[in-house]
Amino acid sequence: MAFVRVKKLKGKEYAYLVENTWQDKGSRQKVKAYLGKVVKPLRQKEGLVDVAAMQFQEAVIALIKQELLNHGFNENLEFEKAKADLLNKSFVSGKRNIVFALNEGFLCAHTIKEALDFKSEGYEEQAGAKLATVLVEAGLKLPKDVFVALFEKIYKANNT
Repeated sequence: MAFVRVKKLKGKEYAYLVENTWQDKGSRQKVKAYLGKVVKPLRQKEGLVDVAAMQFQEAVIALIKQELLNHGFNENLEFEKAKADLLNKSFVSGKRNIVFALNEGFLCAHTIKEALDFKSEGYEEQAGAKLATVLVEAGLKLPKDVFVALFEKIYKANNT
């Protein structure tokens, strides 16, 4: 399973997609891709989204947009020189890819794709835990009732 890892080089942070591999000497991390420079906007407010009438992917996009707004982005999803394009899964500053450090996770092309393409598999508890991990890794901080509503959308859709 691939995940985002941050490395500090010359005082600046950069994000990489890495995967653990097992070798004779133990676990090693293999870099799969460079994701971009890390930008850390501070959380400024606690706006919420009502996902009740939305489909799963539409709800995920709305929740990510609200999280960006909560972190000081404007309505065009711009922050300083950075721009988020949720439909195209693009996060750039100028022409360079960047990664937004939000809450306990990192929002980038990889993590938004993981969230939007999530498929609930296994028992309800397993699927719920995996969805929670995917959302936290993408930088989302959701109230329990919003998470439950989102999980019910995807779990019922895939298990009926």
